[in-house]
Amino acid sequence: FQSYNIPRRSGLISITYLLISSTAWVVQAGNRQEYQYRDDAIENKLICASKLADYAACQCDPSAGEYSCINAQFVDANVFLDIATNYKYIKSVTFHGNNFQDLTSTPLFGADSQNSLIKLNLSANYIVNLNSNALRNMPNLQVLDISNNEIVFRPRDVDFLTHTPHLKEVLDLSYNFIHTVPFEIACPFPALQTLDLRQNFMKNFIVNETCIKDVKTINLSRNQLHVISDDFRALADKAQPETFLLRNLFYCDCNSKEFITWIRSTKSVREKNSLVCERASPKMYVGARIAEVPINKLTCDEPLVTSHSYSNYGNFTALLIAFCLFSIF
Repeated sequence: FQSYNIPRRSGLISITYLLISSTAWVVQAGNRQEYQYRDDAIENKLICASKLADYAACQCDPSAGEYSCINAQFVDANVFLDIATNYKYIKSVTFHGNNFQDLTSTPLFGADSQNSLIKLNLSANYIVNLNSNALRNMPNLQVLDISNNEIVFRPRDVDFLTHTPHLKEVLDLSYNFIHTVPFEIACPFPALQTLDLRQNFMKNFIVNETCIKDVKTINLSRNQLHVISDDFRALADKAQPETFLLRNLFYCDCNSKEFITWIRSTKSVREKNSLVCERASPKMYVGARIAEVPINKLTCDEPLVTSHSYSNYGNFTALLIAFCLFSIF
């Protein structure tokens, strides 16, 4: 304030006014967006029936079988029953940016089978608990997006996926709090093409190799795969060429020679030239491409692991995600 000859009191008042004005502008902009969304729905005759009609964030197109509620702040997952009650043809359902936390212990859409449902998007809903029966009666589901939640994944949670045997395009579990995945995670889906596990907290990836042999893309980027274990290398070598995406914070030192050699020789890793040494000994190789770093010059003189470094990284990542979500929604 003194640099610009602004009295401290008036400066604080100015900042307070600016913050209040900015907040009001954001609220007004959000209201304008919501009203615009409702106006678009009216113009396109996409107003929903029953309880969903009260929410400007919900749009329903019965002719196409498409229903969505984006940033409607729903807490009760029974809203899915409302769709099933009022509409017979359900092909695509998107509930993004709500607050369900727990999915129902009974089928989301009730007792009747939803044979036409192909796509279900439950992203960014703060979901923690999956409940094994939630996906019952969706036998032909092909795309399931449950990214940007707070899913941890317990061994029994694989039962959550066993009711959707025709899932074939995408299983999106990215941006969650997953440390390990069930060994049989891909087994219920013999036709699965893409398994997305980006931005989680996995240090290894060990699953039933038989069940991923036909999967074309497994994205493990932005996890905590600082090195690549012997078990993972053996698993990956039995997958299809260029199956794995592995952009992680890799450690390169004298103990890394085997996995670096493997990355250079394997055909299962896609975009290998984009992988770099995030930490290295000697430090001069930080940022070097793994495909080019001179293995015979790597040492163990520099400590690459500290007790706090990556727990702090995980906490920072979680905070960053939360901030971005808050900024968007």
